[in-house]
Amino acid sequence: MNEVDGLSRPATRDMWVSAGYVLVAVAFVFVPAVGIEWRPASSSLVLIGSIVAAVVLGIAHVFRRSLPGAVVVISVVTLVTEAAVTGTTSFGVVLLACDALYCLVISRSTPQTWRLLPALAAGCLSLAVVGLLLTPVLAAPLVQMTILLLAVGVTLWWGVSVRIPMNEADHERERAVLLAEAAEAKQRAVVTAERLQISREMHDAISGHLSAIAMQSAAATAAPQPLDAAELRSRMERVRTLSLDAMADMRTLIEVLRTEESGPIAVPCDWSSVTDLIEQARASGTSVTMVGDDPRSVDLDHPGGIAACNVVREALVNAAKHAPGGEVTIVITRGDDELEIAATNRCEAPSSVTTPGSGYGLLGLAERVRLCGGDLQVDRSAESWTLRACLPLSVKQEVSHA
Repeated sequence: MNEVDGLSRPATRDMWVSAGYVLVAVAFVFVPAVGIEWRPASSSLVLIGSIVAAVVLGIAHVFRRSLPGAVVVISVVTLVTEAAVTGTTSFGVVLLACDALYCLVISRSTPQTWRLLPALAAGCLSLAVVGLLLTPVLAAPLVQMTILLLAVGVTLWWGVSVRIPMNEADHERERAVLLAEAAEAKQRAVVTAERLQISREMHDAISGHLSAIAMQSAAATAAPQPLDAAELRSRMERVRTLSLDAMADMRTLIEVLRTEESGPIAVPCDWSSVTDLIEQARASGTSVTMVGDDPRSVDLDHPGGIAACNVVREALVNAAKHAPGGEVTIVITRGDDELEIAATNRCEAPSSVTTPGSGYGLLGLAERVRLCGGDLQVDRSAESWTLRACLPLSVKQEVSHA
């Protein structure tokens, strides 16, 4: 249906379908002995009355999708009027009325009426079967009513049969929407939790830098003898380095604090403890092979070191969950301005001790790496699982003042 000036206008397709129904209904008028005869009447009256009834129902039939209840009421009134005036109910008019009832069942049934419709269909069909079995002993009007009950019962049964899969599809769509919303909410919570943890780590790092600056400056001013130029320059260089580190961490903290939500705290990890992580994994039964550059030769700033350590930890945790006792290969490649970490473990056949994962750890890790200016990729295949991260190396930037 199309909306024009706030009113419902029937689509062209509905109009053509209704026109086809009218043509079929009118055609049945000219077929002898097709219809329900309640009392004898002249053939001309039956012909004119049936055609008029078919046209009236055909016009109403155009609105069977938008106003099915009203069309059903018009159909009942038309059937009663035709029977009262002509003494006959034409088959074509019954066909139009049944189609209107079918549209009402599949488009306007509610949870309350849905419980009633199967019982109503079963009741009509049961009465129709009883009436057909008792046809030899029933009066003619009761036999005609049996035919109408059969038509109504079949229509209701067909509508219920079509509506059941439609209801199931609606429920599945609603369930899919709810699941998608829940997954999105959980993803946001994971990212928020990771950002909050990063902000806490940055707060600790900045506090450490400022404390070191205070100690260096206090030591310089509290010295009993004036410092020589070389010693003073060394201490000022140290203060300058700590200041640059604090400002870099402050920029990261400002970006992280753009979100106001909170979440659970993760276990902190730093690049200096990556070898301890590997030794712990080996002690727990995971075979870890280190390839490439020595981790101690890599210079990462505080947030980058935490992110790099978490990449290694996530790879080891994933291997312990999904391939316990398997081999993990960690490749560390130090470039001119970035560090690449690639951790690969083979995917073994599922075992009884394999622990399912949610995948949200990777989501938080990707957010942490992104905030450090890096990139995280996950490569999966039937034989292996690879976690690859690229992180920028430490770059101390000059600070200019106006």
